[in-house]
Amino acid sequence: MLRVSVDKIEPGMVLARPIPMPHDPRHFLLQRGVEIPPDVIPRLKQLNIFEVWIRHRDLEFLEDVIDEGLDQQQREIYQLVRRNFESIMQGAAVDLEVQHFERSISGLFNVLKNSNTGNVLLQKLDAFDNYLMSHSTNVCYLSLLLGMKIDRYLIEERQFKSAKDAKDLQNLGLGCILHDVGKMHIPAEILNKPGKLTFDEMEVMKQHPTFGFDMVKGRVPANAAQVVLNHHQRYCGGGYPSRIDSRTQKELSPLAGRQIPIFSRIATVCDIYDAATTNRVYQAGKPPVQVLHEMRMLCKEFFDPQIANAFYQIIPPFPIGQVVKLSNEVEAVVVDFNPRRPVRPKVQGLKDPYGARYRDPSLEEIDLAQYEDLQITAIGSVDVRPYQATQEPARSPAVFAFA
Repeated sequence: MLRVSVDKIEPGMVLARPIPMPHDPRHFLLQRGVEIPPDVIPRLKQLNIFEVWIRHRDLEFLEDVIDEGLDQQQREIYQLVRRNFESIMQGAAVDLEVQHFERSISGLFNVLKNSNTGNVLLQKLDAFDNYLMSHSTNVCYLSLLLGMKIDRYLIEERQFKSAKDAKDLQNLGLGCILHDVGKMHIPAEILNKPGKLTFDEMEVMKQHPTFGFDMVKGRVPANAAQVVLNHHQRYCGGGYPSRIDSRTQKELSPLAGRQIPIFSRIATVCDIYDAATTNRVYQAGKPPVQVLHEMRMLCKEFFDPQIANAFYQIIPPFPIGQVVKLSNEVEAVVVDFNPRRPVRPKVQGLKDPYGARYRDPSLEEIDLAQYEDLQITAIGSVDVRPYQATQEPARSPAVFAFA
């Protein structure tokens, strides 16, 4: 199974995963096992479908890592987000289907507990026909994965609760689903602007956490509402919104460090990552390896270090199914994630340095952690070598130790 750009679809390619209808991901445009008709490719582009999963006779084992139950739970949440957000857009009174959200989040959480989280990026929703709605679904999904990873930190940070309640992620998921609901009140010409926002436009955009908080407070638990209000607070003390002193009505500095509720700190990491990696109509998403590098180098002060470090341990820079180019000019596909050496996954060769297909890719499997002279150099036309040094663990004289 390979993830292939729509522009790279060739005659005879067969779908390994169905293609959901963008406006209703419970139904499918094409089912798995169907040979992709050439005349459907323009339709895929029109629907803003950027990539598809195709079958590869030597990589069928990768199809087993897809959890269909997880996929179904995510589509269910997307539909709930869509229905609620569209009602708000149409001017309906805010009457969020909180109980339906809670049931869906509980179902998603239960599936995640039994899933292989090392394959996380196989399950990230495509943009469908609405970035905001799929983004909300993805941030919920990623936040639950991250929350599961840091359960001890949650207990430490939420000492006023029992250990069981401290690790309960229901309200984290709910807050993340609704974190951008305030954007429903941002003018469409600003919300959907493809270029950089002006200063004045950005000031309008910065109001969305407050708009969202006003929409959800009293309708959802307080710690879920805090995610909506505070997901743009930065650990270093930047971000927004500012606070108002209730006595003097003077503006105070934004929250900083551990003043920021821990659910909001989790949401911040997932929000930034998903926004940067997601394809949009006017902008291609960046490769995960590039985004993770930029988060470490350019956004480091935004994040709680413990939460960020946990995130880097569960998010593979090179997702399973990704086709890559190696430094020896071999074209390969990523087949496993190595959390201790994230930029050195296991790969299987697809084509030799001269472009000829290997007869049996299973005989060409390479664990890059064992071959220091090899590295992944490119994804398509993107040179990814500059992004990898920051994601390698510190080197000691004898061994590599995870940073």
